Amino acid sequence: MKTHPRLIASVAIASVLLLNMPSALASGAPNDSHKHDVIVTFTKWVTAVVPPIPAEAVASRFLMAGIVGGDVAGDFVGEVLDRRVSTTGTIKAQIVALDALYEVRAGNHSFTALIQGGQNNTTSKALLDGVILDGWRTGARVHVEFTVISGCAGKPAGPCFQGTIRILRDSDDSND
Repeated sequence: MKTHPRLIASVAIASVLLLNMPSALASGAPNDSHKHDVIVTFTKWVTAVVPPIPAEAVASRFLMAGIVGGDVAGDFVGEVLDRRVSTTGTIKAQIVALDALYEVRAGNHSFTALIQGGQNNTTSKALLDGVILDGWRTGARVHVEFTVISGCAGKPAGPCFQGTIRILRDSDDSND
């Protein structure tokens, strides 16, 4: 029986392609294995200020809209539930405490996260942490960082915010 070099080469190439197929398939979509952080970039802006309801004695709420990209592409919707500005005069930098809901609308990768943290008005930087309460990756921890900028081309007048939502890998995968 005679062996054909083309047949051997074809089998070798097919074997290499089959072995590499899982990594090729995984590289085109967000990492659903939960073994790596997912980075969602965003640009957002305030769309409305909702005045407080007198009986609730709560400060105004801010509604936001925007776009997301990075590992997940889609739309951003948000609401600042509570915003408190430091006023004691004893703290050098003016700090704004924030509690917010961030919603990413991205098909099968849509989620809503409850976050809290703060913004330093001197540096225009913010750091917040929270958890995804609904949708894709429910229960995952998130870390948000953003910078306040004076304006974004094509967006409503006023400041906008650019940053990242880092969906942290599952804690039980930390040994991988």
